[in-house]
Amino acid sequence: MGQRDIRLVAVDEDGTFLRDHVHYDRERFERIFVTMRERGIRFVVATGNQSYQVQSLFPAHVEEMGIVSANGAYVLDGTQPVYAARASAEACRRMIDAIHELPHIPFSMLGVAGAYVERGSDQAFFDDMARYCVRQDWVDSFDDVDDQVFMFSSVVDEDVVEDCIARFRTITDGLMDVVGSGDGYFDVVCPGVSKASGLAMLLERWGIGPEQMVAFGDSDNDLAMLELAGLSFAMDNAPQNVKDVADRVAPACTDDGVLQMLEELL
Repeated sequence: MGQRDIRLVAVDEDGTFLRDHVHYDRERFERIFVTMRERGIRFVVATGNQSYQVQSLFPAHVEEMGIVSANGAYVLDGTQPVYAARASAEACRRMIDAIHELPHIPFSMLGVAGAYVERGSDQAFFDDMARYCVRQDWVDSFDDVDDQVFMFSSVVDEDVVEDCIARFRTITDGLMDVVGSGDGYFDVVCPGVSKASGLAMLLERWGIGPEQMVAFGDSDNDLAMLELAGLSFAMDNAPQNVKDVADRVAPACTDDGVLQMLEELL
């Protein structure tokens, strides 16, 4: 690939860095992380998942890495919060009312302190979302939650996800953005917030140019991040629209494609 001036590596988690939402080759990554540290290269996980989930997967490096979680709504430099989005009262009201009117579309509500699912929702949905939000609780009503809310997350059958995204874009009417994250999952996020916006904050904070960033992703919520990076990779398991935006295609997540490409780059 030739020598590049790389100062930041940003990776999505599910479908990109992780093989199956949890596992990755920790020994192999550790060798790469040591090389990045020696060369002054920052490592950032940019994900739709909760920050606490990211920290649980990289316990040895929490103090050194950056985290762009909840699709850019909550950004950390190590353990220090850099930014936390806040959904407006009107946006939350519209979302909560719609969720109550459409009980067949389950939701988890995310904030700074944790994530929440209303009682009466399916246990399987709660357990599924708990893979991405390790700090999640049942609540009687979203109206009872005392937290700085910045995102709502759902999963539906893949054949109806685009209809759901369109429906919630209409419901929120510009007060929130709605983005798909693959496999039937979609998120309702604060307007203007994305993985790219969160990464831009860390780039400025660390004095790094976008052209010095390498990014890896596989879903629609990665598109802006891939466009921001000086060198971008779509995973081989990504849909074509993501591959069209990226500079290169990396091997699939199940083949540790991120680690393969980083070994070549470094």
